[in-house]
Amino acid sequence: MDDIGWELLYGIGRFFAHPLTYLIPVVMFVLGWRRAVRERRDFHTRVFRTIFDVTAPLLPGLAAGLAGSAAAVLLGVTVPFSFLLLLSLLTGLILLIGRVKWLSPAFTVSTAVLLALILPLWETGNTRVDSWLQALSSSNYQAVLIWLAVLIILESVLVFRSARFFTSPMTVKSSRGKWIGAHRMRRIWLLPSVFFVPGGMIDAVSWWPLVPMGEGGLALFIFPLAVGGDYTIYHTLPRPALQQMGRRLFLLGLAAGAGAALSFYYPQAVWYTAAAVFVLRAVLQVWRRIEDRGRTPFFQPGSRGVKILGVLPESPAAKMGMTAGEIIWKVNHIPVHSKKEFYYALQKNSAHCRLEVMDTNGERRHVQSALYDNEHHEIGVLAVKENDDMPASGIQG
Repeated sequence: MDDIGWELLYGIGRFFAHPLTYLIPVVMFVLGWRRAVRERRDFHTRVFRTIFDVTAPLLPGLAAGLAGSAAAVLLGVTVPFSFLLLLSLLTGLILLIGRVKWLSPAFTVSTAVLLALILPLWETGNTRVDSWLQALSSSNYQAVLIWLAVLIILESVLVFRSARFFTSPMTVKSSRGKWIGAHRMRRIWLLPSVFFVPGGMIDAVSWWPLVPMGEGGLALFIFPLAVGGDYTIYHTLPRPALQQMGRRLFLLGLAAGAGAALSFYYPQAVWYTAAAVFVLRAVLQVWRRIEDRGRTPFFQPGSRGVKILGVLPESPAAKMGMTAGEIIWKVNHIPVHSKKEFYYALQKNSAHCRLEVMDTNGERRHVQSALYDNEHHEIGVLAVKENDDMPASGIQG
């Protein structure tokens, strides 16, 4: 027990000594700052604070890391230190260039496994580098595939959970030059992940770890894993789109698990599984783009009413239970057909507003609220502009 306690302390120390532990939150903050700048450009106000992109994923990331760590401990997932270094370098590079969508474990871990096969084919002439490459080539990656399958399933849960919260409204110009609305979920989760590396004080037993790594004890590592997602949704509400992606990622995780199981009987399946997972993850991204082509944008100005693109937190609209996708038909008994008409109708009664709203199921309801001088002049409702009176934040093809 003393050895396990010491290894736990060492593992915590290794976590806080790892550069990614500090780089990941910094990049999360930068994402929040860029999002806030875009929201101010589109709506002249931010929807969420900059720090929101750090705090909102914090608890889900910790919970996912705890779940993944429990699986790693039960199975005794052992990861070669040489592979851990390669994964750290790859993750750090992706974070620095800001390609959040590449932070899916299906990309990072699979790419690291494939590089572990390819890189040792070259000799650099540097003793340390060549020794590291030799360690990569002589390692067993069956346990890494198990870890990969667990991580993809955890990613699917994080994406599915984000379907109800944390998407940011935005405005873009379509290929026809008209303003349309969209929602974007660009997020990084920090998952503290526990696994074991050969060369420590924890002794193996007959059934643990699942994949033996030679003689000697095991060291406990807590690795700061970054899992990212970048989804822009034009043609539906964000909730069904993200839930669908979550289900697809879950199926991919099950497929990775099947490949990991196959590798115990056919060792070459390690490389085939890593390549297949990478390709299938890329196919999911391309598939989502193909599905969007030719479909009518969900958030665009209509002939009747004002469709809600987003609602500011803690605003009168939020307190009245208004949500994205609903249509405002009347304001203070006055029919509205544009954002300007909506604003002017609100001015008819500066202390109180009464709205007739049609929800996403086509049912109408009436909501009302008192207004105060310090609240948003449009009660916190964000909608697509009808005229070219603000700059574009992106192009949707």
